[in-house]
Amino acid sequence: MNNKGFAISTILYGMIIMATLILFLYVSILSFQKKSTDDFTAQIEKELNACVQDGSC
Repeated sequence: MNNKGFAISTILYGMIIMATLILFLYVSILSFQKKSTDDFTAQIEKELNACVQDGSC
């Protein structure tokens, strides 16, 4: 068995797995931030609409 080839392929596969996990983590963080921003802007829009309708601004 070729031990150098096994070691190199183990390192490469490990790096690919780590890169994939980091990519998924980054995408999930961005998704959470977008949802938080959307919720925040929806809340502001709702409050502004209520303010305009009531005339209490």
